[in-house]
Amino acid sequence: MVKFAPVNIPLERRLQTAAVCFMVFAMPVCLFLSVVFVFTPATWIMFIPYLFYVFLNDAQDKGGRPSQWFRKSALWRKFRDYFPCELVLTQKLDPKNKYIFGYHPHGILGLGCICNFATDANNISEQLKGIDLRVGTLSINFKIPFFREMLLALNFINIMNVKSCDYILSRGKSLVIVVGGASESLDAKPHEINLIIKKRKGFIKLAIRNGAHLVPVFSFGENELYTQMQVDEKSFLKKIQVKFQSLTGFALPFFNGRGIFNYDFGLLPKRQKIITIVGKPIQVQQNDNPTEKEIQRVQELYINALTELFNNNKEKYGPEDNIFIKS
Repeated sequence: MVKFAPVNIPLERRLQTAAVCFMVFAMPVCLFLSVVFVFTPATWIMFIPYLFYVFLNDAQDKGGRPSQWFRKSALWRKFRDYFPCELVLTQKLDPKNKYIFGYHPHGILGLGCICNFATDANNISEQLKGIDLRVGTLSINFKIPFFREMLLALNFINIMNVKSCDYILSRGKSLVIVVGGASESLDAKPHEINLIIKKRKGFIKLAIRNGAHLVPVFSFGENELYTQMQVDEKSFLKKIQVKFQSLTGFALPFFNGRGIFNYDFGLLPKRQKIITIVGKPIQVQQNDNPTEKEIQRVQELYINALTELFNNNKEKYGPEDNIFIKS
């Protein structure tokens, strides 16, 4: 039986839900508006030139276009308080260095990463003072009209283009990468952490080539935001998921959260606290042409540091019990 929210919910909580709706439904709403404008001749005089701009502009490959006003707006503080979401640094990072932050786990939507690194809701600009951050996302996101402008304003860049990442790091800026990517979202379920790291060597190589220190980041609560229907590896549904991801880059998890007016069914995340722990940096020596052996060595250091970060904090911040490196 569906449990509905009471009518007399405080206004503050309604505003928090509205902020989360804005983020969760931004992409589908922008896609819908784009289709409407395409089939509305009266809008063509403005929309068609904008479409050319969308496909020709490469701001996502040239450091993005962050808006500090937008990142610091009250909207994101309401978004933060919905869960609520908290950012914890285990030590102060030297702003003279550049870093690649590896965020884990992906979860369904990576909402902890958005809150803590894309927005400034938790004052990351002060907590990591002097460190200029960008957050990586799929290139296809920047082809969605209107949605791309929001992403660029929120510090996002194209993670699929190596030159885009090199552009950021070569200018002394730092980068946040959700390492597991879309594939990992298909394994996101409460109380379990199944990470995809071992076959993700690109960010390790990127760090070595640019001399960027690696920082493991773990978010407790990220996998608790949604439940997900588990699909058999040999089933037809799994084939659909794999095909969809190969065509679009997006995963297609069959998930459930809560609704705007109910607690049991919908696309909104559950009100589950997210605590994001930023670990100690792993020093990386710059090498333009790292060997496979060197990449493997640094990757092992990274996995060990991430596992240690999880184990040192799970009793305090759980509910997850164990971490499993799937692949």
